[in-house]
Amino acid sequence: MRKTILLTNDDGYSSQGLTILRKELMKEYRVITVAPSRERSAVSLALTLNRPLRVEKLEDDFFYVDGTPSDCVNIAVRKICDKLPDIVVSGMNLGENLSEDIFYSGTVGAAISGFFYGIPALAVSLISPDMKYESFGYMFKYGAEITERVVSKFLKIGSLNGVFNINIPPETNGEIYVTTLGKKRYTPNIVERSDPRGRKYYWIGTGDPVREGEKGTDIWAVENGYVSLSPLKYELSCFEAVDSIKKYFNED
Repeated sequence: MRKTILLTNDDGYSSQGLTILRKELMKEYRVITVAPSRERSAVSLALTLNRPLRVEKLEDDFFYVDGTPSDCVNIAVRKICDKLPDIVVSGMNLGENLSEDIFYSGTVGAAISGFFYGIPALAVSLISPDMKYESFGYMFKYGAEITERVVSKFLKIGSLNGVFNINIPPETNGEIYVTTLGKKRYTPNIVERSDPRGRKYYWIGTGDPVREGEKGTDIWAVENGYVSLSPLKYELSCFEAVDSIKKYFNED
């Protein structure tokens, strides 16, 4: 019996990254695609709670939702899939998701949403040569083939669980390097302007992040031509702080 993949993204159902990855994965697997109706980048794990969501069917096993990537995964698992998928794949994203990007990324947010259901999940991002969003700069077919290689290995492992973040550089030696997260610090640009009535409004830009990545990190890997594969753990507790301050608050 063929394995089932739930495929989503944050660039929208018509994104070339999703289209080519879907085509590649369908060669070996049943692929149920549930993606946003439009680009929903940088929304992380956001859910739509203040309005109803609409689901449109394009063809068998292919749907789009007028919501966030996390909305798509939740609706797919609860209302569309006839059983839990064997793996969730989110991507291929147009642009990198390295280090601190994982906290903002809708691509990674969708993968984490799958993990909340106990499904192993993979977030996939392509890095273009000039870091612009023109599609000609991305290695779509090669990225899809690399993703299929990783998915195949994960499905053979069987008992695997967790969230995994792949970043595929434009000039790669084809080797997959298991990495930890580097550091990518943002200081957003805030552009202040006025509308025709004199009211101020703001545009927030990403600015130029400062990167730090020693050997073994995701930043080091992509800068040296490797495909970065980072296992992520959904655990944000600061145990050092717990131990140092609990004596001042805990009564027992």
